[in-house]
Amino acid sequence: MKPLLQMVLATAVVGGTIGCGSDTSGPSSKLTAVATDPTGDTFGAGAVQWDLTTLTIVRDSGGITVSLDLSAAVVSPVTGSADATLAFVDFDTDQNIATGISSIVDDNRPATGSTGLGVDYYIDLGDPNPDSSFSVLDSLLNVTGTVRPTFSGSRITARIPRSMLGGDDAFLNAAAIVGTSSEPTDIVPENGHLKVGGIGTVAPYRPQLSALRGTRKWKVQYW
Repeated sequence: MKPLLQMVLATAVVGGTIGCGSDTSGPSSKLTAVATDPTGDTFGAGAVQWDLTTLTIVRDSGGITVSLDLSAAVVSPVTGSADATLAFVDFDTDQNIATGISSIVDDNRPATGSTGLGVDYYIDLGDPNPDSSFSVLDSLLNVTGTVRPTFSGSRITARIPRSMLGGDDAFLNAAAIVGTSSEPTDIVPENGHLKVGGIGTVAPYRPQLSALRGTRKWKVQYW
């Protein structure tokens, strides 16, 4: 593999995305993974329906850059708007569904399916801190660091260093959900997860609702 060669991995199977490399000794060059989602597939009831189209994660030796693309111009939660774009991204850093906590995506999906994630870390892009930063948390809900994402056009972008992911090599699995302060409206990918490097197959599709759906919430005013 040439230095800084960019590999694009697209969602291609029901269970999630395809991937390559090793969770402990994967390629050291830049690696890009992309999961797409159809437009117009939102599931909320409110007037504002944030519609995800793409989850992109670029992994390098220092960490990951996460980007969420939507079908309309995003509104930062820093504005205080009730219709601001809230987003949460789950990370399974050891790529093992048997460890970590249930996925925020699975806890709030409207129908059957599963991310196949055991969540070790997640980024809360819905609740800004007083300094307008946003928190990265671990499976014990401890804040491991804060980041300053950009809300520009129809894209949200956040850079997360490896130190905020427990020093993990940043080969990981991920899924995302967006919504307003009153409800979730869309997820990506539809089933399974985005795989950023690592070995083995993507966790199989499991046709059932999460037993925790609706019971674990980020903030009392959220979903």
